Amino acid sequence: MIKNNGVEKLIFASSYMAQAGVLIILLCVLITASFYIGRQNEAYSFLNHFISELGEIGVSPLAHLFNGGLILGGLFTSCFMLGMALHIGGSWGLCLGIVGLVTSITVTLVGIYPMNQLEIHMVTANTFFRGGLLVALGYSLYILSSRQPQLPKVTAIASGITMLAFALFLWFLPASQEGSGSVIEILKNRPEIWALPILEWFVFLSVMVWIASTAYFMRKTIKNNNNRI
Repeated sequence: MIKNNGVEKLIFASSYMAQAGVLIILLCVLITASFYIGRQNEAYSFLNHFISELGEIGVSPLAHLFNGGLILGGLFTSCFMLGMALHIGGSWGLCLGIVGLVTSITVTLVGIYPMNQLEIHMVTANTFFRGGLLVALGYSLYILSSRQPQLPKVTAIASGITMLAFALFLWFLPASQEGSGSVIEILKNRPEIWALPILEWFVFLSVMVWIASTAYFMRKTIKNNNNRI
């Protein structure tokens, strides 16, 4: 598909914003985790702490850094979803763009409504996980079912792993989700190794890799197409 110069510039800009958003979120998460001190004076552990705990104001010392990173990173990835929709085009691009935009906005909302506002936080977080599954599934189906997709089929590997991560997390979620009123009590008695937080980290890392790699291939595809003209 031949795109005009203005559209190409928008796609290029959105791809760079995607990678910037990934970098911002990663740095904010890792820095906040390094300085985390929990309710029981425990250090942060990737084996039994949820990512959202890093944003709990009054508990996590650098909660504002974490929440700010999610707000800004979510806005950047929202731009990426719009750029990806333009790049793919057609009905696939429209559907993926809409679901992807809504999902990215929930990342920003998780930063605006941290664990201190638990009920709305859980609604936005759960929307992210379900929307993310739909985006990863839809993207994988587009790549594998299209005869000439706008992105290389190798990108379906990252989206497929991301889809698996979301599906596993949501599979385990009902067994652990007992309502917002009991969440704090559950966290007080967390096991040393807890499947659900580990799966959440699997989701987080796979999403970061998928977004960053897809953004790279968006630029590469446009450059290759222009070189053939």
